[in-house]
Amino acid sequence: MDKKALKSLLEIALVVFVFQLFWLSYYLFLGKPWPNDNIGYYRITTHITQSIVLVVAAFLVFPQYTKRKRLIPFLLFSVLLLLLFTQLFNFARQFLNGPVFHLLNSAQQPKKVVATPSYFIPNLISALTYYLLGLGYAFAKDWFAKERAALVLEKEKAQAELSLLRNQLNPHFLFNTINNIYYLALIQSTKTADALLKLSDLLRYVLDEKSDWVSLDKEYQHLLKFIELHRLRFPKDQIKLNVSQEDQFASCQIPPMILLTFVENAFKHGEPGTETEPVMLELSIEGNKLYYSVQNKIAQGISKDQNNGIGIPNLIKRMQILYPNQHKISMKESENYFLAELEIALPS
Repeated sequence: MDKKALKSLLEIALVVFVFQLFWLSYYLFLGKPWPNDNIGYYRITTHITQSIVLVVAAFLVFPQYTKRKRLIPFLLFSVLLLLLFTQLFNFARQFLNGPVFHLLNSAQQPKKVVATPSYFIPNLISALTYYLLGLGYAFAKDWFAKERAALVLEKEKAQAELSLLRNQLNPHFLFNTINNIYYLALIQSTKTADALLKLSDLLRYVLDEKSDWVSLDKEYQHLLKFIELHRLRFPKDQIKLNVSQEDQFASCQIPPMILLTFVENAFKHGEPGTETEPVMLELSIEGNKLYYSVQNKIAQGISKDQNNGIGIPNLIKRMQILYPNQHKISMKESENYFLAELEIALPS
């Protein structure tokens, strides 16, 4: 016997056991003892018959219907089974109910033979009740199974989309960084070798970091290395970092490569920072929220729309998947400045 069949048999046994336990508890609750006579046998036979109806409906009829999805044959077969179960209930009643009624009436009418009454309608109602109960159990089990499968599929789909987004982002980051080093090589800068070394450190983080979550401290250090690499090409570019609650960064988990996007966007589209108007970065943890913002002056002659390209749309999609209804991303433009803000609700 395979595991699937054994699991089904165990489930059937459990359903029958719980069903019988319910009736036993019901009789005990009403204060009715379980008599060791025909009445007790009648109860056992009746409830076993009910169990048969429930099991047939739940484990035979409903699975066949879900496979074939043919309503008319299902309804016709159900009517046939209900008539069969009605006769089964009737047989159980006639087999044991007659002696019970004779027993109950013998004290008052010992010489009169009491005819066994007809129970077709009550038997039909009883068969229909437990047939529907079995179908209801099977439907509920099937619905929960489909819900679990849908959740697993949705999770796998989100994971695949996240992987695609990360794979899409890494070449984008690499392309922009290589452009910077290419410029250093063209002017034969002595900083080219140092830039390649820093790029190697950055790539190690980008390519080797396979986990979905990293510490904020690790992501922040990656951001600092990227800024250092940028300064090799633009040493006069003024960048100001305002960081608070840095002691909590090690214990805070975030997705990798989310701090880089705003800074990379500012370097690409903005004016170089000056003493009076630097590129402003703010990173802090306040309560259970992470705040991150980058502000830069918009370069003259360049469109203020900084959402073009891969970086920002990529970040927005990742946040929607990882932090549904638990994050805010805003892009604010004034006459000369562009402000990108990210707020994330951290798990408590």
